[in-house]
Amino acid sequence: MEPLRLRFLGALVEELGRRMYPSLTATIAELISNAWDADAENVWVEIPFGQPWTTASRIVVTDDGNGMTRQEAASRYLIVGVKRRIDGKDLSDRKKRKVHGRKGIGKLAAFGTADVLRLTTKSAQTGEITAFALDYEEIRKTQPGADVSVSETDAPPPLTPPDGAQLEHGTRIELSRLNLTQPLSEERFIQSMSRRFALAATEMAVLVNGKPLERFEVPTRFRFPPDALPDGAATEGDLALETIDGKQVRWWLGFTPRPIEEEELRGVAVIARGKMAQRPFMFHRGRGVAGQLGQEYLVGEVFADWIDDDPDITGDLISTNRAELMFEDQRLAKFLDWGKERVNWALRKREEFIEHENIQKLDLSADIQRHLSDFTQPEQRAFRAIGARLAKIPEIAPEHVEGLMGDLLAGHSDKAVREMIDAINAAQPDQQDLIWPLVAEFGLIDARRLKSIIEARLAVIAKLRALVQGGAREVPEIHQHIKANYWLIDPRWQLMDDEVGLTKLLESHFKLNRPSARGERLDFVYCLAPATSAPRDVVFLVEIKRGTVESRAPRKVTSSEIHRFHDYYVHLDEQLKKVDTYPPSLRAIMIAADYEHEALGVKASLEQIGLQFRSWDSVLAETERLHSGWLQLSKTRIQTAGPPVNG
Repeated sequence: MEPLRLRFLGALVEELGRRMYPSLTATIAELISNAWDADAENVWVEIPFGQPWTTASRIVVTDDGNGMTRQEAASRYLIVGVKRRIDGKDLSDRKKRKVHGRKGIGKLAAFGTADVLRLTTKSAQTGEITAFALDYEEIRKTQPGADVSVSETDAPPPLTPPDGAQLEHGTRIELSRLNLTQPLSEERFIQSMSRRFALAATEMAVLVNGKPLERFEVPTRFRFPPDALPDGAATEGDLALETIDGKQVRWWLGFTPRPIEEEELRGVAVIARGKMAQRPFMFHRGRGVAGQLGQEYLVGEVFADWIDDDPDITGDLISTNRAELMFEDQRLAKFLDWGKERVNWALRKREEFIEHENIQKLDLSADIQRHLSDFTQPEQRAFRAIGARLAKIPEIAPEHVEGLMGDLLAGHSDKAVREMIDAINAAQPDQQDLIWPLVAEFGLIDARRLKSIIEARLAVIAKLRALVQGGAREVPEIHQHIKANYWLIDPRWQLMDDEVGLTKLLESHFKLNRPSARGERLDFVYCLAPATSAPRDVVFLVEIKRGTVESRAPRKVTSSEIHRFHDYYVHLDEQLKKVDTYPPSLRAIMIAADYEHEALGVKASLEQIGLQFRSWDSVLAETERLHSGWLQLSKTRIQTAGPPVNG
């Protein structure tokens, strides 16, 4: 009888390579990490940016590291899953660097981008040259228990960087039969790559088409430190220094002058051993109205080598693709709590700094001073109090505060303006939080128009509630109402399409000619952007279900409907990842009234992987709250145009 054996299929390469490293950025980052572990002093990356991809397209990464002998290639590189650090290789051979590699699967990253990898390596120790090729399609066909045949090369290409003489040792990797579709932006690629590494050029220089990869830097309006430092923190150079549960972290947080459009740059990255261990995020901080838009400006880095110091894989705190921390591990609980508090602290400091700037701007404005001179001292104090209230809204630029104050002063004789002034002065702190979302959406428009716009929107919200509660079908009644008023779901989103098939969506909006055999049509597809022409960094797939049936009982979603919704998400997510090096992030949201008992378990499991399920009550309440809050501070009984109406 044949003994039981654990076997591996060639499809494992698809799971560990193509799915874990679905972008060129992820692939190249792994190849650079390999060069770091091999003690390279220089890495040359050659990519044909801005050109259509053809069968002749090639991407080449060359380094001057230690290289490998044929035996080392066979025993280390060509074995998937070598536990490097367990084998006593926590430090590199010559330079004693803390290595990036851990699980022995990063070599498969090439197959996230290409079908063919050609490797040439020359050993620094023996001068031996080894060259071979790996074919993704051939590996996938591998049967259980069988080894993959590696094609060795008799006449390998020279080990020569694009701008220098032949190297004495190192490794050259050429990727071909690329599965990329869209031309790459050189600027965005380099910016994203610089976000992934915190390596000084003196440690290892990386050149992308001859341009040095520099440390990540972005212009900031405020940067902490040096602009502020929380209690108990020290400084080390230009970084803050703190200890969390006996473990040291160094960090900086900053806020840019304008919102950060690229999602991969926005937020706080966690760096371990000079490489990103957690892609930029907000430390899972809640996105309440008060700090919501402030987060669109947030950028920073936290350096914590201890996260990646345990040599045993069982102690690993970083996910397999080395891009996210495993925050479900209790060993990271205090670190996560600390990060939330630091982000909250930074947002509060930003508000204080902007308030100070706005008030200074008002105090120095000659126009404001001239207007104020026409009023009595008590009236001047009242107007200055209004300026101070408006200055507390961090998302209004100083010049806009000044402009709005000028409008109030110029229109002080208008009854509605006086009522608005009284409302602002009487507003509670939590109502202040409601001002910006609508100011941002409508702009600083004439106050006479604001009330009518808000009242019209409240009527639209009331109609949606009546449709949901009155047994209306999702198609056409509810669907058409939302399509005509797409802001009902979230005022920050732009509607890309509705009732659209996957093939049309991918062709029309992402220029992907990838016909889908699937027949599904998506209810709504939104994007998070200030305008439809802005980069679509986040795409929202929204599925709606009717609120009640004809008997007015809540309409319950079935488990099969949730599974189908998940299938839509997975298929669209896979396709969007092929857009280019920077695929938009996909979010999926189902809006319904209730769920069958069997569906609740499916819903709970999908929520764990990021899918969202919102109730109609919560959607309607949140949208209505935002609009009602501003209405309380707006003028009363003012028509869209013309003089105020009394009574």
